Amino acid sequence: MLFFKAVLKHKTVIAIAAVSVLIIVYAIKIGVAAFERSSKETLSIILYHSVNEDEDQHGEYSVSPKELEEDLKYLKENGYTCITSKELIDYVYSSADFPQKAVMLTFDDGCLDNMTYVYPLLEKYDMKAVFSIVGEFCDREESKKNRDDSSYLNWAEVKKLYQSGKVDIACHSNSLHTLNNRMGAMINADESYTDYRSVFLSDTNNFLRSAKDKAQIVPSIYTYPYGLICEESKNLIKTCGFKISLGCEERVNRLSREESSLWCLGRFNRQSGVSTEDFMKKVF
Repeated sequence: MLFFKAVLKHKTVIAIAAVSVLIIVYAIKIGVAAFERSSKETLSIILYHSVNEDEDQHGEYSVSPKELEEDLKYLKENGYTCITSKELIDYVYSSADFPQKAVMLTFDDGCLDNMTYVYPLLEKYDMKAVFSIVGEFCDREESKKNRDDSSYLNWAEVKKLYQSGKVDIACHSNSLHTLNNRMGAMINADESYTDYRSVFLSDTNNFLRSAKDKAQIVPSIYTYPYGLICEESKNLIKTCGFKISLGCEERVNRLSREESSLWCLGRFNRQSGVSTEDFMKKVF
């Protein structure tokens, strides 16, 4: 009798120990999952527009090739890694490691001078960038014979840049890059959500159709025109298949494994006349 009681007691202890181990393992898994979801990485994004030699144009939205090169040289010498949409999506959606000292370079509007001056510098310093292009700007360039640095990229040039592996392409709207009748991609004060939804989806789908048909590109990034963001647009952007959106608020971004951390990312506008050292102090 005593023998059976001892065996029973022994089995009970083993069972309790086994259950305890399972509880601990489960708790660890929950803890790891929670840590992965909450783990934070920081990302600074730099916003450029036009890059040209005309000193009369240099200012808030235009820098010289020399200023851009000084920026790239600084980033290179200080060990920064330029990333595009791929690294962000892999980090959030595939739990990939995030590059050390990551930075994103973005160039808005799709100026032709981005191909003339920016692309060669990206090659020289082995860096990547995101070009946010406006569909109707590209369309207009298709039929132009006389073009200069004030022109925009056409679809053939966009395709060539994308295929280089140095340039990621973002949607900067098809025809909403305007402050006439509407403030960029914002909903109008007297506009119903139904009407706004129709306008936004029509514009965005027109861009996506052109990008795919004319350049074989399916963008993952939506860049808000003028950085103007409204709540009504956020779910619509997801509906269109974008995984990242860019605004213009100047702040360092804090990323997690949550999809929401890739929406409305902040960027630091690079203007002319500020030294690279002073500008980078603000960025990082």
